[in-house]
Amino acid sequence: MINIIIGALFLSIWATILFFGKNIGLSVLLFIVPFIYILLNILEQKKKVKYRKAKILVLPIVLLASTYFIFNNSFLNKLNLLVIPILILILIMELLEKDLKLYSRFERVIEIIFNPISYIDVTMKKSREDIISKLNVKEKSNKNSNLTKAILITIPVVFIVVVLLSTADDVFGELFINIFNKIIAFLGNFNLGGIIGRLIVIVCLFIYFAAFFDNLVVRYDDTTEKSESTLNPNDNTTVKLLLGVLNIVYAIFCFIQIKALFMKVNIEDYSYYARKGFFQLMAVSFINFIIILIAKSYEKSKKSKYVNTMSIIMIISTFIILLSAAYRMRMYESAYGYTLLRLLVYVALVTESILLIPTIIYVIDKPINLVKSYFTIILVVYVCLNFVNLENIIMRNNVDRYFVISSIDLPYLKKNTGTDGIKQIIRILETETVNQEQEEIQKQVREYVKEVHDEISPMDFRDFNISKYKVEKMDVQI
Repeated sequence: MINIIIGALFLSIWATILFFGKNIGLSVLLFIVPFIYILLNILEQKKKVKYRKAKILVLPIVLLASTYFIFNNSFLNKLNLLVIPILILILIMELLEKDLKLYSRFERVIEIIFNPISYIDVTMKKSREDIISKLNVKEKSNKNSNLTKAILITIPVVFIVVVLLSTADDVFGELFINIFNKIIAFLGNFNLGGIIGRLIVIVCLFIYFAAFFDNLVVRYDDTTEKSESTLNPNDNTTVKLLLGVLNIVYAIFCFIQIKALFMKVNIEDYSYYARKGFFQLMAVSFINFIIILIAKSYEKSKKSKYVNTMSIIMIISTFIILLSAAYRMRMYESAYGYTLLRLLVYVALVTESILLIPTIIYVIDKPINLVKSYFTIILVVYVCLNFVNLENIIMRNNVDRYFVISSIDLPYLKKNTGTDGIKQIIRILETETVNQEQEEIQKQVREYVKEVHDEISPMDFRDFNISKYKVEKMDVQI
């Protein structure tokens, strides 16, 4: 239990130092790395790890955490605040239980997040008993345990007492002012309210982290699920009819799509195809995947040629729809410019196209873990997405488009891009103007660059960001 107490105490204090009153940056990576290390160390010591290969998930977690240090993409920064915890939860489930059913994973997520709250009283009681037992150890006890005990108790007690006394008496506080100067630089303004606020946060985080780790090693039961399938393999009429009728519908739809590719469509119509049509496409594609998986579940033992053939035809139809959507998005983008949403559309289309490969392997009855294949593909694409510098791509394409048509959507770029793409838009300032309109655009670009530069607040190691740093050192008088 002492390892859990030390780990929880370190993480609670470290999180407060890194995040309290600061913007996120390098701090995310500096917190995630020790958190993962402590998590794995506790599970290994308690011999709870059942599937060591799951540790490969540590790589994408650390890579995504490092993007807060490298890039400054507001959209992905917000999205990763959700994705990183989800990956950590998946890592925990994969480490502790192998081949867990999909519906049970949702139950486990709820248990992992909320069970520690109901387990706090048990954890605190065990912690108190463990600390008391350590304090009562005789002199022949291990020296390292005594040192750990001393550090664990002394540092927080002395810190709290000195802070309280310093705020209560100016003369006493003056004696420690030089010592506290460097600490204050990290912890913010030295005021009683701020210190009490930090102490409350530390205590709350410590209690939750301790209960979180203790709950994993004690209450996370080993479960082997052997549920019988509710599907009736003899009742295949519905599946066959559904596949047949849908493929007829898709054949007609694909014919219209292919025909439309060679038709002249007004530019105004591209908005409809790229927006409303795209989301309809995603819904249909999702339904296709579900139907294929259900159909194969019914026919898994029989290996029906009819179901296999119909499923392959459905996959081909899905691929044609994807090509049509990509083509229309390309035409729409050429007419109206490049945005984050339009770039993400391409990513979604490419990802779904790749997902068709393991689906085909599954349909033709080759051995494959479809869920893990889907998860791996989506995860790899998402991690790569975080490192391609989306804002730089968007800005570069819009600037390239400006050099062709002498027009650029600066209001959108100002609102939706930050420091990651600045070096691209500076290219406009490095060209000679030939008319008053281009001079006006250069003036707006120069103001935009200066505005982004001036908005960067002073950074220390906690919120340090390479992208912001480069712009901060930039010559804004260019």
